[in-house]
Amino acid sequence: MKFSLLLLLLAVPEVSVANSIFFNELGSGPLIDVNGLHTQGVLFGFVAGPASYNGTIGTSGNAVWSIDPVLSGPTTGILTFAFDVPVTMFQFDIVLQSIFPLDDLSMGANGGPAYTVLLSTGATWSGSTAPQPAGFYSEGQFQYSGQAIDGASISFFNGLDAGGMSVTAFGLDNLTFGVPEPATSMMMIAAGLIGVGTWKRYSSH
Repeated sequence: MKFSLLLLLLAVPEVSVANSIFFNELGSGPLIDVNGLHTQGVLFGFVAGPASYNGTIGTSGNAVWSIDPVLSGPTTGILTFAFDVPVTMFQFDIVLQSIFPLDDLSMGANGGPAYTVLLSTGATWSGSTAPQPAGFYSEGQFQYSGQAIDGASISFFNGLDAGGMSVTAFGLDNLTFGVPEPATSMMMIAAGLIGVGTWKRYSSH
């Protein structure tokens, strides 16, 4: 009985506790410089130029996933994240100031990649964006799940889109990251149940 219970608990997969940042946690104004800001388990960095933790870029009616306020800044900069503890899940929504699609490759017909993510492991991921129904922003989603990382950086497309317009600004929203936790509490419960069962068995003799 005890052996079977322990085997069952050992077979329970690890669960991931997700933390999400919506960039409205510090209010909508005044604008807060994101460079050097540490909040909710993340140290943010941005170079060069100013970027705002709680920027307003007019996403209402123009974007599907991102909602003001968002982390916003110029596409010439690089945004960095340093997590307090390693994470195995990392995702965000992104908007770029373009009414055209931006590809996930540098040789794409529409220019690209829209953004490039460099993980602390050295792995690099490139993504694309597509214009939303209102046609004011080109929007995309990034999702990573895998080897634990303790940080990441994002660079953005900075050039001319398919319409010849310069893509100069980005917005990032719904930053979500996960920390794996072993089922320690379940093991403790199992030990307690085994102990109670053993006590009852011997106390009845």
